[in-house]
Amino acid sequence: MNPQTEKWSQGLREFIASRRSKIPLRPRSELNDYEEWQCRIIGGSLISWLREHGPNFIRERAVLSDWEGWDKNPIVVFSSDEPGLVAANEILRGDSSAVLWLYRDELKDWYALQADDKYVHHVHTWSCFATLDEAMLSKARKKHPISNGESYWLHDEGTICGPNFGRGGSHLWKWNGEKPELLEEVIDQWVS
Repeated sequence: MNPQTEKWSQGLREFIASRRSKIPLRPRSELNDYEEWQCRIIGGSLISWLREHGPNFIRERAVLSDWEGWDKNPIVVFSSDEPGLVAANEILRGDSSAVLWLYRDELKDWYALQADDKYVHHVHTWSCFATLDEAMLSKARKKHPISNGESYWLHDEGTICGPNFGRGGSHLWKWNGEKPELLEEVIDQWVS
């Protein structure tokens, strides 16, 4: 990690520490059933990223790093919602030496303070549950009708390694009030 990346990542560590002192993460034992299942799903996504997808992205990025001016050893920034951050904290055992994790809105606030628009210092990956827009809701209803009392979950995940260098997708789940069921893996995807 070059000195500028170290400075940028240290600033982000301090920013996250300040936010966590004001808004601490709840212990996993305090998550409700809905949140616990999302924690498991996002946790599985993060583990898969750390073991498989992430290393491949970092290798691809390293090939282009000299040409693009990117640090060959970027800091990995993971953003999510509370169940995802609880999962990240547990999986990474609180060690923020290689991966930093924070809420999506907090990352936007950090970018406003210390932008890294060209991704010189970091790679951003995320995994969270998103609201279905009208087009996705219509697509979901046509392909996977659900019963009264059930709801759709859209699990959104992706990675950006640099300008025009990212991939992601969404997975459709249904929630019946007790447990989720995957309806369609990669119902939507993008590549840049």
